[in-house]
Amino acid sequence: MKTTLLYTISAALLLILPACTASKTEFDINSRLIPVDAHWDQTPEPEMEAIVNKYKTSVDSIMRIVIGTSSQYMDPRRPGSLLTNLSADIIESEAPDLFGEPIDLAITNIGGIRNPMMQGMITLGEIYSIYPFDNTLCLIKLKGSDLRALFDVIASRKGEAVSHGVRMTIANGKADKLTIDGAPVDDNRIYAVATIDYIANGGDHMTPCLKATERKDSATSLRDIIIRYIEKETQAGRPISARDEERITFAQPR
Repeated sequence: MKTTLLYTISAALLLILPACTASKTEFDINSRLIPVDAHWDQTPEPEMEAIVNKYKTSVDSIMRIVIGTSSQYMDPRRPGSLLTNLSADIIESEAPDLFGEPIDLAITNIGGIRNPMMQGMITLGEIYSIYPFDNTLCLIKLKGSDLRALFDVIASRKGEAVSHGVRMTIANGKADKLTIDGAPVDDNRIYAVATIDYIANGGDHMTPCLKATERKDSATSLRDIIIRYIEKETQAGRPISARDEERITFAQPR
């Protein structure tokens, strides 16, 4: 299938009149459609190819480095899956050291997990393909009432990646039977939530995060802590695996 790119060429003429006269700007705009298809693969730009090839070999050699082994195939699915469980649990396990305080739960968006993790060897390139974005870790403090509102948003989105202690049922597009570490959410308690800057900034409609009573930002990316976790597990002689459990479920129809 051909895709087209609208390439707009614009020329602007600025007429500057004497100081006592108002300036006037005129634009003459022309446009045409340029097809983006296999033709461009057949006629590569030599100078650009030379620039790319200069770095390609070294980058490829780094991306092929094996950092661990996965004991199972894991993919990202809603309302939750092995890979979403693993991702949130790694955030939960690494965040206390990163921020110097305990946390209550971890959340990240499934949309930021772009590929499955294959069973077998894990390379750096695979981690970059699974977590392609440079989102950094954040710690936000939310009142229980705002945390409940956040999980209503998660329910409306049919689930996101949440850590081990979270249990929730989606009923009529709302969060139902929400518990953190087995206890119902206390509307007046302050909860420490580890997440990424995209979510903390209200991304994917998670605007209740903007009501945080406190926020700590780090310079450490989600991808970096995933890599760090895998390397530590590998050094300990453990393959990477995820907890096979349902954390967010849909209510059964009556």
